[in-house]
Amino acid sequence: MADGESVSAASDSDDRRAELDLARRARRGDAAAFDELVRRFQRPVFRFCWRLVRSADAEDVAQDTFVRAFVHFERFDAERPVLPWLIAIARRLCLDLLRRRAVAARIPAMPIDTVTMPGPEVEASIREQLRHLDRALADLDEGPREAIILFHIEQMSYRDIAAALEVPMGTVMTWLHRGRAQLKRTLDSAPIP
Repeated sequence: MADGESVSAASDSDDRRAELDLARRARRGDAAAFDELVRRFQRPVFRFCWRLVRSADAEDVAQDTFVRAFVHFERFDAERPVLPWLIAIARRLCLDLLRRRAVAARIPAMPIDTVTMPGPEVEASIREQLRHLDRALADLDEGPREAIILFHIEQMSYRDIAAALEVPMGTVMTWLHRGRAQLKRTLDSAPIP
């Protein structure tokens, strides 16, 4: 194993131990430990909510996720990773919101951060490619879309995705396979500038 890999593995192990310690302390009612968990996981939870809800409501749903987690932390198994549990809560809240609003299939495109580009033509091309990818992702069925977001964007493991979506790991693998195939077909069928 290369030195960089062993340092990375040790760092991951230390992060996991620190997360478990925070989870145990939070479960016992330590508000500072829970605040640290919020600080660690607020961005991935918000990104997940944004990709499902795709509106300003994502911030409210992400905050509600942490409120629910705090209120029901006694239900959390402090020996398991925290993020899949938070994602499962966020997913249920997002789906509840989408059902209540009866959201149409096409939702406004995700804003793109301003990045220094070589020129306006390149920026326009990149924005168009991202819009095309965003539409293709939005057209996926719910399961494959969530699995692709969690695996490719949030970089979660199959096991953590299965826990977050509350499905068997084989279903996650099937959804990823089908979702990738549908994305490829969609993106190949409509050439982008």
